[in-house]
Amino acid sequence: MAALQADPTAQRLAGLLKAIVANPALHARMLNTLARLEYVGVRKMLKSRRAELLDLDGVQHIVDESIHVLRLKKAAVALAKAGGAAVTTFSGTETLAGDDAERYFQEVDHVAERLLGTLPDAERAESNYILTSAVIEVRAQAFYPLYEAELRAANSPVSVAPIMRDEDRHLEEMQAALSAKLPDADLRLRAALDAEGACFARFVDALEAAVQAAPY
Repeated sequence: MAALQADPTAQRLAGLLKAIVANPALHARMLNTLARLEYVGVRKMLKSRRAELLDLDGVQHIVDESIHVLRLKKAAVALAKAGGAAVTTFSGTETLAGDDAERYFQEVDHVAERLLGTLPDAERAESNYILTSAVIEVRAQAFYPLYEAELRAANSPVSVAPIMRDEDRHLEEMQAALSAKLPDADLRLRAALDAEGACFARFVDALEAAVQAAPY
């Protein structure tokens, strides 16, 4: 995680977040993008988790991420009133690089799918859920502290601290699940994280372009 926070993409992201948080309309759309990302995660969990493998922790993960969607969406709607932005839906025009954010998530999912391609079909969906979740949680541990720091510096009423606490717990759970399920879990996770970096850099490029193109 420290390496992710120190890489050039993360440093560029910090500057973007500063500009976004300072602009209520941009910030509302960014919050809506984050809500959309959390929603995509919930949707993937509901599609991939088989009932016979879904335990209490799995149900809690779905609930936590659903609450994140609601928390971020409510914050976006509240901020949009001050900024004059429309954030009713998760459409591309009502998010900030929202389509690119979802594309990033899908790319990470495809990376995990490729790395797990040698597993038997019966094991692949569950392992894909675990590996994709672990990679996304690692990124969340790098992203949300950067964002929270900008929120506090701007005295924003928005806070993602509760989400950060949930993501810390989720990462611990995913790492434990990976180790229990795959003998080479560390190698696969490192390979997935290496590929994720390029995916995330493309999203940051798109985010930067969206900020520059915004009419406000």
